[in-house]
Amino acid sequence: MTDSNSSDRGLRISVDQLHAYLQSKQWHEDGKIRSVATIWHHPEDEDAEILVPWPSAKDYLPRMRQALSLIATFEGRHVADIIRDALRLLSNVISVRVIHNDTSDGTIPINDGVLLIAKARELLSAAAQSVYAKRRQFTGNAPKEARAYLDALVLGQTEIGSYVVNVIAPSQPLQNMEVGTAEVVPLGQAVTLNLVTGLEALERASEAYEEVGDLKAFDAAVLAGASANMCDALLGFSGERHQREFEIVVTATSGPMFEGESRRFAFNSRDVELLEKVSGYYKDDYVLPQRRLTGYITKLSRAKGETSGTIVVDSMLGDTERKIRIDLSGDDYHMAVLAHDNSKMVRVIGDVHIQSKSARLLNPANFGVIENEDLF
Repeated sequence: MTDSNSSDRGLRISVDQLHAYLQSKQWHEDGKIRSVATIWHHPEDEDAEILVPWPSAKDYLPRMRQALSLIATFEGRHVADIIRDALRLLSNVISVRVIHNDTSDGTIPINDGVLLIAKARELLSAAAQSVYAKRRQFTGNAPKEARAYLDALVLGQTEIGSYVVNVIAPSQPLQNMEVGTAEVVPLGQAVTLNLVTGLEALERASEAYEEVGDLKAFDAAVLAGASANMCDALLGFSGERHQREFEIVVTATSGPMFEGESRRFAFNSRDVELLEKVSGYYKDDYVLPQRRLTGYITKLSRAKGETSGTIVVDSMLGDTERKIRIDLSGDDYHMAVLAHDNSKMVRVIGDVHIQSKSARLLNPANFGVIENEDLF
């Protein structure tokens, strides 16, 4: 069975992948035609012969199409099936499955379908960039080698099962990388490993966060490959309205970095909500709910003719001192002026919005002056 449109996609298959596919189907190499092609036969049919061209052959593309067509005819399958199976050899497969009642029949709203595919690429982009540097957030272009890796990704056939998208990532795209000082591994394998370790680190940090309620639990995950970019990509899998649960299955080719077992990561609605917080935390744009602040007022400002105003309080948040802006009503602002004039500490409760260069208290309540006797 042949499919000319599918056979045109055969150029995505490397010669190594087609060789590996033939070997997996009990074909054996019997010889070579100079530096042009290899000759393959099958033990069940002496007349069955496949010529697999080398890329250096002048007629490489038509010869590759012919080889795929002959294999499909021999197996009684479509060329597309041969291509799909061959692509998965010597490749890593990242499957993203979204789970919701509007995807149970194997379809998905088009906007979310487009978003799903875009975010699958962004997920691997985040993993690729963190191979070169561990950062909370990546901006600008990825390294040249990482871009080449991303260009080599192939979108596999979607599957029914809620809605499943498969991304086929070559394990040996263009360049090798050193791991430590002794081992050299394919870049593709390094990216897949980084993806797995990053997702594992987010899992561990989420468990720690449930216990301590502090986003600093996610600091260590950055060293394992997690980033705001990774979190944003994961959020995209939940849809434009973040209403879907999803899971990721990473299946890597066997080698020194992998044992060949698939890794599964599941994200429910609670995980999706936390990912939003973690992304903001990595970008230095997040909210610490219901914090009690104490400190001295370092700045007062009020528009002419107004009774309400804004103060700046130097206060400790964890082990970091920050200048926090607080908008106060008329009576509270008057109390703040007196505290500042008398060099007294103040206290207040609210949600602290942290950004990279500023901090502001939202919904301030219970503002008051700390008297000297309260300090002892």
